[in-house]
Amino acid sequence: MLFLLLVGCQEKSNFEDFVRAEQQINERQQDILRQSDELNKLIREVNKKFPDKKITLDTALGFTKEQEELLLTMIQQEKDVSTKGLLQKVIDTEKQIEDLQKKIKEITDKLPAPHVVKKGETHRQIAMEYLMNVHKLDEKKAKELVDRVALIDAMEVGYNVWLYYNDGVFGTFVTQGEAKISPYKLSRMIRRRELERARQEGVEEGIRQAQQPTSPSPAFPDTGKQQ
Repeated sequence: MLFLLLVGCQEKSNFEDFVRAEQQINERQQDILRQSDELNKLIREVNKKFPDKKITLDTALGFTKEQEELLLTMIQQEKDVSTKGLLQKVIDTEKQIEDLQKKIKEITDKLPAPHVVKKGETHRQIAMEYLMNVHKLDEKKAKELVDRVALIDAMEVGYNVWLYYNDGVFGTFVTQGEAKISPYKLSRMIRRRELERARQEGVEEGIRQAQQPTSPSPAFPDTGKQQ
């Protein structure tokens, strides 16, 4: 009885650890997204000031060694204090993103190995196959569990899908892995695109309605009475 109780506590702890890891990763991914937006703004400012020294950033890998060396050289040679500060802020912000990515890796290193997304795979498909193939659940039960969790609509090759199942409890979340864009950033881009499309369709519909000929109103209302 004591052994079963300990196993039960361990199982509960495992799922709580999984949920806690997801929350911590989500928070850091949101921080990375904010810092990335800030970094892109800074890079645009730098490139405006130095059009002959183009600074580029790989969102997945950060600055290349050459780009970092170029920035450091520019800082050393720059005389203007505010411009020097701008260049330094670019390096500092990129370092903050790198630190956040390291913290995410520290969290995920403690989890079971993820499923690495391949071309054409969906979050739902991966979750269903995990429950049916690994845990031998029937399709109906697997579908019930998958329908209860939030799934990522847009998947990129290289994303890491983290999965947990034990005693009827299922959880899953997605991180960037080796992909070039994070799930959060991709989701935001798609949402913006959809909003822009909806806005454009609304504008076009308004134009179509405005261009439609309207029937002239009668000079006098028809009362049905003979004059």
